[in-house]
Amino acid sequence: MFRFARRGLRVLMYHKVSVTGGDELTVTVAQLEQQMAWLRAEGWAFVSVADVARAAAERAALPAWPILVTFDDAYLDTLELALPVLQRQGVRAAVFVPTAFVGAASAWDRVPRPLMHAAQLHALAGAGWELALHSHRHLNYSTLTTEQIAADVRENFSALRGLGLNPAPALAYPFGRRPRGAAARDAMRRLFHEAGVQVAFRIGNRVNALPLRDRFEINRLGVRGDRSFGAFQRKLRWGRLL
Repeated sequence: MFRFARRGLRVLMYHKVSVTGGDELTVTVAQLEQQMAWLRAEGWAFVSVADVARAAAERAALPAWPILVTFDDAYLDTLELALPVLQRQGVRAAVFVPTAFVGAASAWDRVPRPLMHAAQLHALAGAGWELALHSHRHLNYSTLTTEQIAADVRENFSALRGLGLNPAPALAYPFGRRPRGAAARDAMRRLFHEAGVQVAFRIGNRVNALPLRDRFEINRLGVRGDRSFGAFQRKLRWGRLL
């Protein structure tokens, strides 16, 4: 299979998991099980955020055909539905947490969904999953000043540590958005360095060439529940083609 795939780091982006129907941001339990089982059977090498951060900072080598599994927003169904599936497949993942909403509901969704509370986040961490930053208030960074982004990142880190959690030094941009101008992005990168953010993830739907060219522009592949298993396999092999 690997002869017919683009080389590089894949980062899968999941959001919600459901027992029944899937949509653009929701996969079913059956879909998730099929996807993880296929990845395991095909020989993809599962890596962690910490592995990716080391590869970015130290040029440390990743295994051949590396793949990182991530979930956004800390939905309760990540714990209740995704965790058992990934445990059966021997896979660990990272969850990006908007800390102002811990124990509440997803105000950004048309129909808000329940999010994990602190004890449930601890349960995920105890299962070996990584917890990382997703903006304290789930903000669109393309609309914020550098000072506002800096304050939000510090609050995101502080809130996770205040819950007794040890956050991974990584951030996923909410909505995949970040400042547009070169000067604003350079200022954001500097504040990330100062705050302790080592890597940041966008969407992009592309395979990341190795070694990583920009540690704050790592692409993720969005996994949709309204697409076929064949479409999932094609996206994994090639990413976005155009």
